[in-house]
Amino acid sequence: MKTLHITILSGFVGAGKTAVLQHVLQNQQGLKIGVIRNNTQDEDVQQEVTRLCGAGQFDYLLIESSGISEPMLVAESVSAIKADHEAGVAANEMTRIDTMVTVVDATNFLTDFQSVEELRDRGIEVDDADNRDIARVLVEQIEFANVILLNKTDLVSAEECGCLLAILRKLNPNARVLAISHGEVPVAEVVNTGRYQQAWDVGDDAWQSVLTGSASSESDGHGVSSFVYRARRPFHPQRFWDFWMEGEHTPHILRSKGYFWLATRHAMSGFWSHIGQVLAAEPGGTWWAETPRAEWPTDDPELLSELDSLWDEVWGDRRQELLLIGQDLDTAAVKHALHACLLTDSEMQSGPSSWRNLEDPFGSWDAEHVCDRSHDHDHDHDHG
Repeated sequence: MKTLHITILSGFVGAGKTAVLQHVLQNQQGLKIGVIRNNTQDEDVQQEVTRLCGAGQFDYLLIESSGISEPMLVAESVSAIKADHEAGVAANEMTRIDTMVTVVDATNFLTDFQSVEELRDRGIEVDDADNRDIARVLVEQIEFANVILLNKTDLVSAEECGCLLAILRKLNPNARVLAISHGEVPVAEVVNTGRYQQAWDVGDDAWQSVLTGSASSESDGHGVSSFVYRARRPFHPQRFWDFWMEGEHTPHILRSKGYFWLATRHAMSGFWSHIGQVLAAEPGGTWWAETPRAEWPTDDPELLSELDSLWDEVWGDRRQELLLIGQDLDTAAVKHALHACLLTDSEMQSGPSSWRNLEDPFGSWDAEHVCDRSHDHDHDHDHG
């Protein structure tokens, strides 16, 4: 049984996934391409993939995800297909994800990106428990992609198209980003590209490569730039909160993500994720500095090497490490404002036992809790 390679096609509602799919099917270039439309449960997708693989009638498989699906979960579902023991075929020999493609609607991207609506506000939620933000779903689809297709570019100006391409390339610097119209994309850009990396199945994504790469990138012709903010002292919770809720620079910050350290939560790292006007601060796990070295895993040399590279003699792995992407962003001024959120020298001298008494507007970091807020700013970006 030959391995069936797969492209997973994602994109928010109305982006034009079906148009892309139809174009590929009309231009198969000698391939026999099978199609699965994933609007069902993971088990059904796995069964359908296994069935088509066993039939042996297709050279390639396209899975069209629903408009509100998270591509990482779809990829994990496909990767979890069990081996065909009766046929003597290993699971990784049956199927292989080749490319993750996300289609983006050029006419609605900025509106959806800056929206504070949830899926349920538009009546497109999965069920009553689905409280996902539209902006988060949109960005998760973009950040977990190897190829991003900015569709409907014939409906926007050349300037706006250029700006959108610049934003998408900053959101996912590892992806190939193409401007298309009417779903018309060269088939070779979405089929048999070999761009997918299995490591993503265990939670890696594009922003992490930015954190470990260069600290900043120059603004392009559309004023879109990014930088990584790093510091080795904790944030005063109230000042960090005020930076996001009342700061003059936040309207220019499109996306931010990474690890942060609050003075009031000395043992626990925070994981920060901000998209447009939606903010989330979640517990990121206990800092390794809280764990005796004798209890560190000895079978993970990559982790140990990473810890050694960032270890501070006093604070261990505690740190601020935030990627910020913005438009018309005054990087120096933003860094200065974030520095002002850190504890002062006198506050540092008082020590962790005193820090826990500082004002802290962030919600509880219980296992079930996420501190989730929306800006009350009118984020007005000049996109052309």
